[in-house]
Amino acid sequence: MKEENELRPLTPQQERFCHEYLKDRNGTQAAIRAKYSRKTAQEQASQLLSKLMVKARVNELIAAQINRLKLNADLVIRELLKHATIDIADAYDENGELKDIQDMPEPLRKAIIAIETEELFEGRGEDREHIGYAKKIKICDKTKTLELLGKHLKMFTDVTEHRGLEGLADRIKEARMRTKHAHNRRGRKG
Repeated sequence: MKEENELRPLTPQQERFCHEYLKDRNGTQAAIRAKYSRKTAQEQASQLLSKLMVKARVNELIAAQINRLKLNADLVIRELLKHATIDIADAYDENGELKDIQDMPEPLRKAIIAIETEELFEGRGEDREHIGYAKKIKICDKTKTLELLGKHLKMFTDVTEHRGLEGLADRIKEARMRTKHAHNRRGRKG
């Protein structure tokens, strides 16, 4: 009976859930956006994502999205590599002034998250005089980028250290000897 239910076509609401799920991969939020009850959205999402037809449809939509975006591992790795190897010095001219954005190399431009401009003044009140601008740029987290590349290359593997196992073999051997001696002593008494 359960398999029969699993193979039924999706309802319009389930179909909407699948499309909403693609937006942020958050099942609870997708259920809410697909008009399931807010109170039961988490439970509904869990149930929906366990259904074969829903899983198949989500996978189908993900594959179509990847195809549409022409997204592949090579592209992602190339972009990560560009971000990992940017040189912040490329943002400045020979006088140490921040270049105009169009004069910066493309990989650096793509790595910029924000540019803040602050007006600088000297003096106070009506005597205050504009003396220039302070420009700050924020670029992507280079450490995180390198970490992602390192993980892809399996450079960093989590090692689980087991403590308390030192000498375990010797302790087992000693316990066996004590058991053997205790057994032999009991055998002599009888």
